[in-house]
Amino acid sequence: MKRIGLFFLLMAVSVISQAQNQKVSLQAPRPKVGVVLCGGGAKGATHIGVLKYMEEMGIPVDYVAGTSMGSIIGGLYAAGYSPEEMNRLISNIDWSSYIGNKIDRTYMSEEVRYRNSTSMAIIPFGLSNLFDKNPKSSLIDQLPSAYVNNSSLVNLFNNLCIGYQEDMDFNDMPIPFACVATDLVTGQEVDLQSGVLPTAMRASMAIPGVFAPVEMNGTMLVDGGLVNNFPADLVRKMGADIIIGVEITQKDTITPEELKSLPQLLSRLVTNATNTKREQNRELCNIHIVPDISGYGTLSFTPDAIDTLVVRGYKMASRYHDQFQAIKEALEKANSGPIKKELHAPKAKNLANDSVIISSIEINGVTDQQSEWLIRKGQINLGNKYVESDIERAVNIYRGTGCFDEITFNVKESDSLHVNDLGQLSDAYSLTINMKPAYPHVLGIGLRYDTEEGAGLLINIGLNEKKFGGSKLNLSGKLSFNPKLNVTYTYSRSSLANFNVAYDYRSESFSYLLSEGDGKAHLSYYQHKISAYISQFHLLNFSAMAGASFVDTRFDKISLQDSVFLDSLVFGKNRMITPFLNVKYDNLDNAYFATKGIFASLSSKIFLEQGADNSPLPFDISFAFKSYLTPGKGRITFIPQFYGRLVFNQGFAFNTWNQIGGEIEGRHFDQQMPFIGFSQLRNTEPFCSIIRLDIRYNFFGKHYLTAMYNALFNYAPTPVKQLDIDHGAGLRYSYNSLLGPISLTGQWSTITRSFGAYFSIGYTF
Repeated sequence: MKRIGLFFLLMAVSVISQAQNQKVSLQAPRPKVGVVLCGGGAKGATHIGVLKYMEEMGIPVDYVAGTSMGSIIGGLYAAGYSPEEMNRLISNIDWSSYIGNKIDRTYMSEEVRYRNSTSMAIIPFGLSNLFDKNPKSSLIDQLPSAYVNNSSLVNLFNNLCIGYQEDMDFNDMPIPFACVATDLVTGQEVDLQSGVLPTAMRASMAIPGVFAPVEMNGTMLVDGGLVNNFPADLVRKMGADIIIGVEITQKDTITPEELKSLPQLLSRLVTNATNTKREQNRELCNIHIVPDISGYGTLSFTPDAIDTLVVRGYKMASRYHDQFQAIKEALEKANSGPIKKELHAPKAKNLANDSVIISSIEINGVTDQQSEWLIRKGQINLGNKYVESDIERAVNIYRGTGCFDEITFNVKESDSLHVNDLGQLSDAYSLTINMKPAYPHVLGIGLRYDTEEGAGLLINIGLNEKKFGGSKLNLSGKLSFNPKLNVTYTYSRSSLANFNVAYDYRSESFSYLLSEGDGKAHLSYYQHKISAYISQFHLLNFSAMAGASFVDTRFDKISLQDSVFLDSLVFGKNRMITPFLNVKYDNLDNAYFATKGIFASLSSKIFLEQGADNSPLPFDISFAFKSYLTPGKGRITFIPQFYGRLVFNQGFAFNTWNQIGGEIEGRHFDQQMPFIGFSQLRNTEPFCSIIRLDIRYNFFGKHYLTAMYNALFNYAPTPVKQLDIDHGAGLRYSYNSLLGPISLTGQWSTITRSFGAYFSIGYTF
């Protein structure tokens, strides 16, 4: 035993001797630096300025923790983005479209456009829950949980985090990362250090009532700022020895006058609720930076505001130059040399800039047949390179159908490689699109008042309207001085078309201008119409329908009975069958205050009147054209317009004659053409056209002033063959309100030779 002990002693002495000869030194690792970034919405752009200054100083970042906007900036920085890249990203993102969950009008289907342009309130709902025994199953309980759902922001974060969309440990990122969320059920803090990065970032910023909660591992998560808006304790737990904190905080004292908006109120509530936690976390910081955010709010996401806030963060960080220098020297001393920024994993790809080859596409939430149609409609072909805008275009087309509440997508690196035509290998990616079907039914409510017709209420119910295919029923009623009713049954086949049967009822009573010097008449009629037609399912900016209608029209009240114009053949009753074809193109960016785009329509009808000699057959051709031109994206928009209708072999029925007048096309008769100059109705010769030019000036915010001029060319082909020209002009003030456009128009024409005024508020229906 002594020999064995001696052997081990000699071995130990030998090892020590070798270590001394080779001058082996066991050096402790250098201290680790952690950065903590608080929430604050747009004000969080100051974080970027601080990170930029730290990089210029040569301060390494080993851990990042953040809350809300701090989780976005921190997550992107941890994914490998530089401060300069983040500055460009945050400045160039149209946050209003993401926060408002907006979709460009050019992607909307005809049905979605109609509802958005007529309804002040749109409420989706399902019928099955309404018949549940649960007393809470009501229409109110089916309202969305927040103003903004997840899809747009999830897609944004997915685009920026290509390579980090799998379930993973956030310690395996280029820089280890963590963020904070709040368990909506328990109210407890949830520290997210693993999972899917974009989902974690999204959960950390889910302000209740504004953004929908995020479901994760059986919990409902909302904004972490409710429990820990400045998580210095979290970055300490991650392993940070030195903590640099950036906090966006309000003044300790605040006046009631400074609490006027909802963001200000929410921010103050969070500040008051987390005071104790925040004070404790401040004590953990070696450097505590509070940038100047005066003059800016939570939603100040304009490019100028972001640039200013970044600069302010940089300037505030520069005031701590001596402290940063001391930390740098201590780190270099512990490291025995300079320290460079080190990423522990590859930087995330940005799909906006980095194209990827799509080798597979999977669409979840739809049938296989629907999936094939959607892939074909989105124009994404396997084996081709795509960037964010290509995939976003496809997603916008899908959103434009109105059939889906949420559409999210992610692009992940595929296990297989792509081989091109030359035999070259490259990385391939899979595209997964997840679709959440919308509530199938929708209720739309519209309100309107104008000086021509008085008040009006629109109630529109679409049963199964938001289903991707199958049977649909739409009921629309207008309650006003001139009531209307429409009931339309549609059978939809996405791969083919819509097959429609409709019933329309309208009752009209209006002022009618007689020939010059004869004054006015008052006309009233009611009409029943049954139609069967085919229309397209969803073509971008283009719509067409073809079919036939049976129309029963009866004039029942007519003033000025002695007038020669009020002939019983003209103003009696008539029944006719009218085959029709309508084609329309519309890529306007807004239904009422467009700044770019073209609207064009062409239609034709044949009038087969019961009991009339229809040889030769009466028929018409109608057309309309508008173009919106805004030079240099400025405030002035030029709107040239052209309307016309040619009636061949005109019959006796007054409801088939050309009609002009007022601001609303088709208000009292389908063929009515708008004419600035008077608000009443007047018939014209069989061949007529209107040339018009509007010049609109957006002089402040949502306020507009429009100068309008139009000329009427009125031509009688037989027997006189005379061309008459009349002129009209007007000046309109408009305001784009939440209730719809508010406008006041002053006008004059050579037809009436008098001035008139017209006021309206609300959407047109």
